[in-house]
Amino acid sequence: MSETVTATKRAYTRALKTYVVSQEDGDDRLVRAYTPGEALKHCTPELKVRLASHDDIIELMAAGCPVETAGVVSVSAENAGLTD
Repeated sequence: MSETVTATKRAYTRALKTYVVSQEDGDDRLVRAYTPGEALKHCTPELKVRLASHDDIIELMAAGCPVETAGVVSVSAENAGLTD
């Protein structure tokens, strides 16, 4: 005797939400988007993101470009009290 398994399809809906996109100068924008990333990209279309190749990492680090970690606030050594 064989059993038939029926998969139920889950209905996912995407809803537009309104996000506030703030700039350093205090200028705020209201943007309707599906995700915060989509709202940010709408405000900064000149920025592009791609996965870094090994060559990109070597070239940029040799030029003095630091590696930043998203979601982590960077503190300079001077502001952290680590310099004289």
